[in-house]
Amino acid sequence: MSEISEILCVSNGHGEDQIAARICTELRLIKPKNLSITAVPLVGVGHAYQSAQIAIATEVTQKLPTGGFSRMDGRELLKDVQGGLLGLTWRQLQLIWRWSCQNSGRNSQKMILAVGDIVPLVLAWLPTWQGGCNYVFVATAKSEYYWRDYHGQLPNVSTSLGGSIFYPWERSLISNRYCKATFVRDQLTAKFLKDSFNLPVQYLGNPMMDGLDPKGLDLKIKPQEWVITLLPGSRTPEAYDNWATLLVAIQIIMRKLTESINFLAAIAPDLDLEKLGELLMQKGWLQLDPYTYSQNLCKLHLVTQGYGDCLHLAHFGLGMAGTATEQLVGLGKPVITIMGRGPQFTRSFAQDQARLLGQSIILVENPSQVSEAIALLLDNPDYFQIAITNGKERMGSAGAAKRIAQSILD
Repeated sequence: MSEISEILCVSNGHGEDQIAARICTELRLIKPKNLSITAVPLVGVGHAYQSAQIAIATEVTQKLPTGGFSRMDGRELLKDVQGGLLGLTWRQLQLIWRWSCQNSGRNSQKMILAVGDIVPLVLAWLPTWQGGCNYVFVATAKSEYYWRDYHGQLPNVSTSLGGSIFYPWERSLISNRYCKATFVRDQLTAKFLKDSFNLPVQYLGNPMMDGLDPKGLDLKIKPQEWVITLLPGSRTPEAYDNWATLLVAIQIIMRKLTESINFLAAIAPDLDLEKLGELLMQKGWLQLDPYTYSQNLCKLHLVTQGYGDCLHLAHFGLGMAGTATEQLVGLGKPVITIMGRGPQFTRSFAQDQARLLGQSIILVENPSQVSEAIALLLDNPDYFQIAITNGKERMGSAGAAKRIAQSILD
């Protein structure tokens, strides 16, 4: 096979865009010359690619009403359909098809990098009907942990269709001769797919754990003080509802833990600090500066530059988020999660996440139950060590993007 010279990166979500951008960045570092990379973010406008200075096929990008979470709820899907989802998907397919089939063949120097779930996988495979190029799949969305662990099937969870979290049609596309590699997100999934279906999948780590190094943010936290990281999510308006819920929960935590506490709120760029601050002051917090609030012995820091610091400094987390919760667990921290109203962080999403992340998650239905969750943490001295071991098993360690990039080029 000829050396790869052109890559079309197709991803379908904000977290998926970040993972894809990291892999593309590593590809350029390993092979800086004669490698052209173009991104097709299926959801949104591709901020992660813009930050990584990767070219985007802007003619087929569009911001949809739900911000990319329409698959979570039928009503949300209807909003996106009314907002032009079907026409957008058709234009994206046409572009991918033309790119894949142009001057391609068995020894093509082109390759599609599909990152996410079945949608980018199908869009990468469809052009092969008419001589399209090879593709590689980074399966970020699925894990066998959703319904089993190393001991077998989880209790009270129905058997997955076809015996795997990867449906038969997904396994067919993975084993297709044009699919040159598939990278899964954990070792359990790789082992199960190999042993049960003889699928040619690899586990080289989870790129979600890359790029989390702390910046050395100095928040004047004393060694004896508790540090609890708050994860309200990144999508509006849902994040504001989540924030209000988390503020109720931390009032309960402050009554349970009578020592000094530093709450570190990891705030996404799209969130309005003034709106978050108004909700804080309504709960009796005193504003010290635009980013810092105090109440009794506790301080709350709104952190907009220093996401990695929020994760590394935490003793544990209080979350209503997707990717951020997984990353905090991967760093060995327990997380108390509260079921939300959605459209992303719904009851079913939270339950799925709890199965995915195992013992590191303490899931409660509402803020009033956070007191019991804190008691569980404090009364079990081994819990924090269990979270370290479990987080490593479920999420892996940093460096996956580089390993995947090298494997693609090899």
